[in-house]
Amino acid sequence: MAHPSLVRPACVSLAVALLAAACGGDGSDKAEVYTPPPSPKATPTAAAPDPAAREGIEGARAALQTFLRGQAAGDAAVCRYVAPDSPFFKGPPIGGDCTIGVRNIPHLLRPQERQALRTVVVTGGRLKGEEAVIPFSALRWTAGSMEESTLQPRFTLRRDDENWQIYR
Repeated sequence: MAHPSLVRPACVSLAVALLAAACGGDGSDKAEVYTPPPSPKATPTAAAPDPAAREGIEGARAALQTFLRGQAAGDAAVCRYVAPDSPFFKGPPIGGDCTIGVRNIPHLLRPQERQALRTVVVTGGRLKGEEAVIPFSALRWTAGSMEESTLQPRFTLRRDDENWQIYR
């Protein structure tokens, strides 16, 4: 029988040799480098159009829905759906500065109201001339709760050059 102090190094050497063989190593210093195949060229995709740019009541609903959900999150990017210098822009809670107004909204709402706004879906409304009028009763949500006094009785939207915007 071999001496125990010689068995351990022999086992380690054998294990290293087996691992090298399993990995494709043949003991030589010549290593091959794996080069992945070139990826297909990415085709530029056109940016999805803003749903609020659609004509008709569908575009107005999309603008209001996006605004309300963004408002619940304090996302000032939704200010593009507010008509500048409109009664809605000047009134509470926007107060003439949409960015600050929208960022402060989540702090003014109860948790159940924020939750309702995050899941709100705008389902109704009608066109009246060049305006879209969407009553509070046209809003649906899947979580939380809110009342008309949380927002306002109705929203009036008008189109600018590109999108529907909340006017009143």
